[in-house]
Amino acid sequence: MPRMARILVSFGFLWIALWATFGSLLGARLNDALRRQDDVWVASLQRELLRTAHAHMNSLSYGLILMGITYVAARREVSEPATLRAAWAALLGTVVFGLGLVGEAFSPSAHNGFAPMAFVSAAGGLAIIFSFGAWGLFFLRGVRKP
Repeated sequence: MPRMARILVSFGFLWIALWATFGSLLGARLNDALRRQDDVWVASLQRELLRTAHAHMNSLSYGLILMGITYVAARREVSEPATLRAAWAALLGTVVFGLGLVGEAFSPSAHNGFAPMAFVSAAGGLAIIFSFGAWGLFFLRGVRKP
């Protein structure tokens, strides 16, 4: 297995572990808020952003693992530099997107504007979208007409 494939699979599993732990802590915080009848936090935007960060990062972990598993097949269809660029964009985009979502939860927007962290998460999200899209195109390129 090529080094980048191992990095993708390893990082994907570590990222799942990290964000699953984060989700457990978030669940404990929710139980505490429910016990204290803190309805404001239960219905807060901060909680929703943290929940979406947990869900998105776990989902993206599976995408990274799938990229690692299919790395050799993708490399057969396009050049090594193209697969490396897409893989690094997915890895870095996942990290930036996750940090941006958590950052948004703790730095809300000011008076009808965007929170600065919204631009960070958007940049990470775009990197992921383009890298996953490129990965799909790698395989479409390999589809030959009979």
